[in-house]
Formats: sequence, structure tokens, C-alpha cells
Amino acid sequence: MKITLWGARGDVSAIHPDRSRYGVSTPCVLVEHSDADPIILDGGIGLHWLGNALMAGAFGKGQGRAQLFFSHTNWCHIQGVPFFVPLLIPGNSIRLCGGGSAHSTKQLLLEQMRSTYCPVPDFFQDGIGAHVDVCDLDTEPLQIGPLSVEHQEVGAFHGAQRLGFRISDGANTLAYIPAIEYVDDALQDRAEALARDADLLIHDAYYTDAELAAQKGAGHSCPAQALQTARRANAKRLVLFNHHPERTDDALDAAAQHLAKSDLPVEFGREKSEYSVG
Repeated sequence: MKITLWGARGDVSAIHPDRSRYGVSTPCVLVEHSDADPIILDGGIGLHWLGNALMAGAFGKGQGRAQLFFSHTNWCHIQGVPFFVPLLIPGNSIRLCGGGSAHSTKQLLLEQMRSTYCPVPDFFQDGIGAHVDVCDLDTEPLQIGPLSVEHQEVGAFHGAQRLGFRISDGANTLAYIPAIEYVDDALQDRAEALARDADLLIHDAYYTDAELAAQKGAGHSCPAQALQTARRANAKRLVLFNHHPERTDDALDAAAQHLAKSDLPVEFGREKSEYSVG
């Protein structure tokens, strides 16, 4: 598997010179396997830039297929969807999957397509753009070629159920937990199950270790908690993700230097970074 970060910031795009090295776009991760459709995790603004890159291949010819999974539907995880150009190209086939909750994933995505808010054509309508299938995930893993995609609920904050994902080809595994607050042992257990023996764990680190104590109920984690989960789960490599939009490159560099002595390979994820698993 090849994993590329197309957006690693939380909440809002951080368009500022002192935040450029780690990237400015909200969450989006591409997972590629030679024998499977591309899998995309979350649809923040990074999804727009990913879509532009995909247009150079099959998606630009109306021959592309992709699977997009949402960890949750807070705006910074879905705001790139209307601007994902492959959705506007007839012939492409794209499945959008989320956890659902009080409202279906389709209903939630349709809300931001209203012309009052959104200036682009509504590709959910028949006859406009790609074939779009929207699904609410059930308890069973999805099989995409040789890849098994599992999920676990990892809390519910700000009115949105949150999911973490585990993607494996049977020999190699990616775990993705982009937003979590460890409120009890049951949640810790679910996170560790997702990350168990993972080759790569991408984990929320929105707050610093020092900030976290004053942020109860805000729904996020910190590097120390991410490292604890990775160690307990025997993950092999940790990438910290969902950086606070006010966190400067220098601040992330300093935090990375502090973690350099860890017994586990750990880094702060940068936009456009690529990782090979297997």
C-alpha cells in the first residue's frame, strides 16, 4: 500500500507562511494498492487538490473508480466534497461512505450541496457528473479488491459520530484515527483494536500535551496519548495528524525534536508526505 497525505490540518485551512511546510489543507488521505480502487479517507479541502491530481489519469477520461470514507461529518472533513472535480465527470464511479447517525450520510452531504451555500452543480442529481453511490456503514468490513476496510466508533462530539478505520491486505495494515478524545477505557480499547500490530498508525494530535488538560470535551488528543495508543497496540510507526491550524511549522519542528528519542518511529505528518506499507 502507498499512503499519501493530501491534508493534515484540523478545522480550517492554515494559509500562512509560517505553516506552509506541514501543509495548509484540512484532512484527506489517499490509500493506493495495485489491485484495488483508490481509497480516500476524509474529504477536507485536501480532497480538492487530490481530485486535480487524479484528473491526469483515468478520472480525467471518465474511467475512474474510487471509495471515499468519512471519519465524521464535521465540516472540515467534508468541505472538499463539492470541489472534488472527478465527481463532475460523467463515467466516473465514486462511492461515499460514512457512519450515519441520526441522519443518513447522504442527507448530511446533501445539506452542503444546497445552492444557498454551494456554487457548484449538485452531482447527487441524476444526469450530472459521475455515478455517485452513498452508503451508511454497517458492522461488517468492506472488501475492496484485496483490501479489508474495518471501522470502529471512537466517540461522538459536536453532534457527530466519529469513526476510526483499519485497512489491511492480510499482511500489511494502516490504522487511521484522525479525531479522538480518550474519555474512558472502552474508547481506549477500541482505538487499540484498530491499531493492533499496524504497520502505520495515523493519529489525532490536535492539541499539545500541555494544552490537553484544559480542553476536556473538545474531542481531540495529543502526541503523548497517540504514542501511548501506538505502544499498547504494538504499532510499528506513528504519524501525528490533524494539526491545530494555529500551530506553526517551528512549533511542530520543536515537538518532533522532543519525540525523536522515542522507542517508536514517530513524526508529524506533512501534506504530500508518502508512506509505503509492505
